[in-house]
Formats: sequence, C-alpha cells, structure tokens
Amino acid sequence: MSNQIVDSKLNANVSTIGRMLLEMGKITPEDTDKILRKQKEEGIKFGDAAKLLGLITDDDVQYILSQQFEYAYLPAANLTYSTELVAAYQPFSTEVESFRALRSQLLFRWINEGFKAFTVVSPNAGEGVSYLAANLAVVFSQLGKKTLLIDGNMRKPRQHKIFNLKQSYGLSDILADRTPGTEALKVIADFPNLTVLGAGTVPPNPQELIGRSNFAQLIKYASSMFDVIIVDTPAFRESSDAQMLSSITRGAVLVSRLNQTKIDEMKTLKSQISGAGATVIGAVVNSF
Repeated sequence: MSNQIVDSKLNANVSTIGRMLLEMGKITPEDTDKILRKQKEEGIKFGDAAKLLGLITDDDVQYILSQQFEYAYLPAANLTYSTELVAAYQPFSTEVESFRALRSQLLFRWINEGFKAFTVVSPNAGEGVSYLAANLAVVFSQLGKKTLLIDGNMRKPRQHKIFNLKQSYGLSDILADRTPGTEALKVIADFPNLTVLGAGTVPPNPQELIGRSNFAQLIKYASSMFDVIIVDTPAFRESSDAQMLSSITRGAVLVSRLNQTKIDEMKTLKSQISGAGATVIGAVVNSF
C-alpha cells in the first residue's frame, strides 16, 4: 500500500529531475515529502528545494540537467577514466571553456571548410599533446559530432591509459594487416559520439607503417563514418612520424607548453609541418 502511495505522489507532484534523482539514489522516497513541502513553502523548483535541505549538491543538479539536455559528462564519483579528461569531469570549468573556444576555431577554419582530419603536434615530449587531443575529442563529441580519436603515437602511446582501454588491437595492427579495423575501434560508453582507436601493439617500425598506403586509406574510410578525426602524434623532436601523419590528414594543431617550449622550436615545427604539405590550423599554449 505504501509503495502505491509513493508512486502516485511521484506521478502527480515530483518533477522529472526528482524522478531522476530517485533513480540515481541521490534521494529516497521519504525525502520527497520534505522536498515537496520545502518547494511549496519557498515557491522554488524541486532541485533548488532539495539543495536547500542539503540532500543534493550543485554538481548533482548540473549532472541531471546534462542528462536532460543530452550533454554527456561524468560525475566526480565515476572513476572509469583518467582525471586528465577535464572536459568529461569538469565541463563547466574555465579550463574547459578554452577547449570549447579551440573547438569553435577548428570548426570555422577547418571542419566547416570540408576537412575532417587533423593531427595534434608538439616539438617535445611532455607538452600536452595527448591531453589536448583527448579533451578536444570529448568536447567535439559533446557537440554531437561523431568523433574518432586515433592514437598515432605508436612509440609511447597514452590514449588507452586516458580512456582506460585494454591495449589490444589498434592502429599498428590495422596498418600491418593484423586485424580488421572494426575490431580495434572502441566506442566510449559514456560518450556515445566518441570512438577511440588506440595505438595497438608497439611495433618496431612505426615510421614504415605510417608510410604505407594503409593509413591514408584508413583516414579516407573513417571520413565516411565520422564528422571529426583527431590524431595524437609523437613529439616532433623524437621522430618524423608527426610530419608524415600531418601530410596525410592535411591539417595540424601545434602545441607548446608555457615557459618550456622555445620559440625557435615552434618556428621549426611550423616550417616542417607546412613543408610536408599540411596546413597549420592553429597553435595552442598549454599552461598546466
């Protein structure tokens, strides 16, 4: 009998946000009485009443709203992925606003011009290429763009760690004809518009693999399935992989680190990327 009363009350009085909070276990059926009374007394929304009573937080409300508006992001309690994914864990932060600003520039200057793929490149290791590529992939997917993130760093891959993927088949295996591409693509469950292709088995000959026609064919095939293709690359100083990858994607975003990367290094990188026939779409300074 009591369950029927609760169900009737929920159907009649509790808002959509209330039902979602119940389903998430953030509030109990008993809490709804207190919230509904507070809501009536103050003349406020259900979520605001629940916050006033200390039953939920601002983060809980933001997460519920994100679900209602189909804006995928992760609550802090979800520890599935690396905390480097600030676009997933801290979507309303100033830092993530900078990713959205970069996304807008890339849309205007590249994606909306008919191009889909680009590399993310830096002069040296540790300047934030993997971090930038991963978060860019998340914000593009949040926009509703079908996004493919490729870990093109077959020397020291990191995307499988950031997204907590098993490093099984990946890019190297596709390029070496060791597996069909579909087996290596990993759809990220919490971000349905985001697919990651890890680097795969660390090969002894990454540069030779990139030089094969397979990679260009992969990008062409992926372009028929995805709206945006982002390629993470090894540091330019360590190999010419980034230059070769950029020549195939035809576009590159250059990354530097504040107070670390030298201006001459960026000039050299820009010259080499342009010399490979790729367009330098923009440059980013990391300040982490």
